[in-house]
Amino acid sequence: MKPSDSSPIKPESGSNYKHKPVGNLVRPTLWQQLAGLIRPYVPRVILATLFSIIVSGLNGAIAWLVKPAMDKIFVEGNYKYIYLLPLGIIILYILRGACSFLQSYLMRTAGMKLVRDLRNRFFSHLIRLPVSVISRSSSGDMLSRLMNDVGAMGNFLSESLRTFLLQIPSVIVLMGVALYQRWDLALLSFILLPFIALGTRFLSKLARIRRKKVQRYLAILTHRVSEALQGLRVVKIFGMEKVKDSQFVKENQTTYRQMSKAIRLREGTKFLIEVLSGLAVAAILGYGGSLVASGEMTSGAFFSIITAIVMAFTPFKKLGGAYTQFQETLGIFERVNHFLDQKQEESQGQALDGLRKEIRYENVSFSYPGTDSQVLQAIDIIIPAGKIFAIVGPSGAGKSTLVDLIPRFYNPTSGRILWDGIDLRKISLADLRHQMAIVTQDVVLFSDTIYENIAAGRPDGATMEDVEKAAKVAQAHDFIAALPQGYDSVLDERGLNLSGGQRQRIALARAVLRNPPLLILDEATSALDSVSEKAIQEALDKVMKGRTTIVIAHRLSTIIHADQVVVIDQGRIVDRGTHEELIESSVLYRELYQTWASSDQKIVKD
Repeated sequence: MKPSDSSPIKPESGSNYKHKPVGNLVRPTLWQQLAGLIRPYVPRVILATLFSIIVSGLNGAIAWLVKPAMDKIFVEGNYKYIYLLPLGIIILYILRGACSFLQSYLMRTAGMKLVRDLRNRFFSHLIRLPVSVISRSSSGDMLSRLMNDVGAMGNFLSESLRTFLLQIPSVIVLMGVALYQRWDLALLSFILLPFIALGTRFLSKLARIRRKKVQRYLAILTHRVSEALQGLRVVKIFGMEKVKDSQFVKENQTTYRQMSKAIRLREGTKFLIEVLSGLAVAAILGYGGSLVASGEMTSGAFFSIITAIVMAFTPFKKLGGAYTQFQETLGIFERVNHFLDQKQEESQGQALDGLRKEIRYENVSFSYPGTDSQVLQAIDIIIPAGKIFAIVGPSGAGKSTLVDLIPRFYNPTSGRILWDGIDLRKISLADLRHQMAIVTQDVVLFSDTIYENIAAGRPDGATMEDVEKAAKVAQAHDFIAALPQGYDSVLDERGLNLSGGQRQRIALARAVLRNPPLLILDEATSALDSVSEKAIQEALDKVMKGRTTIVIAHRLSTIIHADQVVVIDQGRIVDRGTHEELIESSVLYRELYQTWASSDQKIVKD
């Protein structure tokens, strides 16, 4: 299965990581970015390298000791050394084990630090990206990159680089021992090295491409799990268990196949090195054995060379595997970098303090990124400061999109929006968003205490007294106080251990605590029963008095007293006026009014 345009995860376009100009800047290469990534951990890497050199020297010493041990003890018959040999071997192995432990510990913890810091950077970047960028990817894709891709990056330090630092010096020292003992015999083992290098390079590049595909399919799987968990009630109600199960099994099988291909390439590299190493050892045994038989070389020297070469081929095989793994890591790094290259929101701009005159839409049209259809078309409206401004219309008419342009979750495709005469794009984002609070039908609460969820309305600090006061205004204090831990009660994911009405009132309390110049209510009372709505509406009447309020609603009670109402249909403003004026002049508004009125009467009767 290939991800298509309809897939939840869309494949990225190919990335070119050579130097290329970006404005007046030159973009660093992939290698330079990778070097910058590991720069903070260089002290640990240097210390680990020193221990690697010691390990390599000890490996060479072990191989070197074979010649005097064989010649003096077994050829010359000096058996008094036979008691010193085990002691020397034990000491060398203890030293090598201790240095290997320290080298491995330093590199693995460096890898863990890299994953920790890269995840911090990834998450920090994620929450600062524009909504328009995030909306193009699923939450499963983001989660997969944060956990799977970034987690795999730790292998670069803890596995690949660790192997390079440990095994390259070992190969150099051991081959140096072999060359010193008999240079022509040692050179015989080098004949096949170019074939090993070329084969490893070719297979590793294929593994790098395959690994990028594996990570993409893992992102699809993560998305499927996240989607199923979030929509579990819908899955169960509509009996979609078999459909979703079959979908996951199919995509999981595809992921397995991709991973199998990646493993075949990795193990194929090891197989190639194994075969060529065997050929090299066979050639050395044949030629070296003939030299011993003719008396041109002692048995001790021959076994010392064999030991050194055999010991060298073991780390050489590890280097081949590490190089393949390193190429896979580069493929993952390209995916991570593709995300980190996304431009964050620009927060710089003109300072803002309150709303004194109006918010004005001037010929505003909007299309979502990647689509041609216009959600909003030629919108011209004025929202006076201190007034209640209501937006009504059928579902899908563009009401929520219209207000999403004010906090600049998206920017207009054409036209502009002015805040007291200033284009929103020229205002500091932080200052702009500080002027408003939004309460939506789909309430967002965090897995934290109720106090922290309400206090989020005032990030610079809110006392318990402030939080309780806001909760009382939102008619939330009584049910919060009745909970066993009160305001210290920890909410489940998305606050699902509360009813819909309770979640809505906590969100309202958060908005009340913020006390913003602009309050946006996007169907904010739709989840409440008529009794709760009436109580909250009374509270909102106090909160909205003298405050600029934009109300989007399907319920009559929230818009009937608005200073101005606009009716939107298919992305266009079709009518505007007060409630009384629209009842007389607007057919669409009258139909909506009659629907709301009958719905409210039914709720009251129930």
